Amino acid sequence: MSVKIRLKRIGKKHKPIYHIVVADSRSPRDGKFIEKLGIYNPHTDPPSTVLKMQNAVSWLMKGAQPTETVKSIFSKNGVLLKKHLLEGVKKGVFTDEEAHKKFQIWNKKYNKVHPS
Repeated sequence: MSVKIRLKRIGKKHKPIYHIVVADSRSPRDGKFIEKLGIYNPHTDPPSTVLKMQNAVSWLMKGAQPTETVKSIFSKNGVLLKKHLLEGVKKGVFTDEEAHKKFQIWNKKYNKVHPS
């Protein structure tokens, strides 16, 4: 089974809001999904995102493939960086404390607020 992380459209006509979901790649866009990871609202300025970061990283580590849009959202919110750092820890490149410190530096630089 191929698993994708993609957007599920909700909201009114001409005012879409999207759920970020983990779904089987064969299921329809607004169909059945495995887990909801967050919400993306493109109508606010800047676009707002609410994410369950640990769950998103967990699915990426298991091999789920994000769509291009979700990959962009994850990149802006630090999910891909967190995954990259955890893979470095797993391979023994650096320790968990160093990875945590690097992620905190990134958070301060880009003024992101994420629970660690």
